[in-house]
Amino acid sequence: MSNIICFNSSAPKEEWLTMSNQGTDCFLELIIKAASDIAMTESQKDLINYLIERKDVNEIAPGTVSFDIDEMPWNPRSLHEDVSYMLGIIEIAKDPDSWKQLDYSPNEQIIIPWLERFAEMIKKMD
Repeated sequence: MSNIICFNSSAPKEEWLTMSNQGTDCFLELIIKAASDIAMTESQKDLINYLIERKDVNEIAPGTVSFDIDEMPWNPRSLHEDVSYMLGIIEIAKDPDSWKQLDYSPNEQIIIPWLERFAEMIKKMD
């Protein structure tokens, strides 16, 4: 089974981010690790914790991690700052230098486009 991330339930299929279970695990791990060294507000912690929960679910029940960006725990009062924060985390996650702490090497030709598409979906929240 695969996992799908999209902006919302009405997003056209060509805008979906479809990943294998292993790909989903790598994708989420890169974002979570990128966030681990950055100070976070409570609302930003909520967003990262949501992604941590998705990663944990992927380990227990692969193929059930699909989610919509607009269903993430966005705080309306800090939306602009939280979107900027997530975009910054994604930029860190895209940097192959940040991958050195992993015990495997992500496929750059696959993971970078996924992270870029994720960023494009997050920009729609602002």
